Amino acid sequence: MNDADLDALYTRLCRTMTALGEAQAPLYLARFALLAMTQVDDRAVGERLIIEAATGLDNGAAPASHA
Repeated sequence: MNDADLDALYTRLCRTMTALGEAQAPLYLARFALLAMTQVDDRAVGERLIIEAATGLDNGAAPASHA
């Protein structure tokens, strides 16, 4: 996937969240994340992505690994 593909997908993700509304966005993102995790098919990669996604948000605390 190239940068243009990533940009197009991110734009679609954002537009879908906007269409669903602020109240539904967290549920949508949780469902999207679950579906994406089934495609990763590698626990170590999934763990790394979970930590990376939390890095820099709010207090910057990354969730502990439960390996």
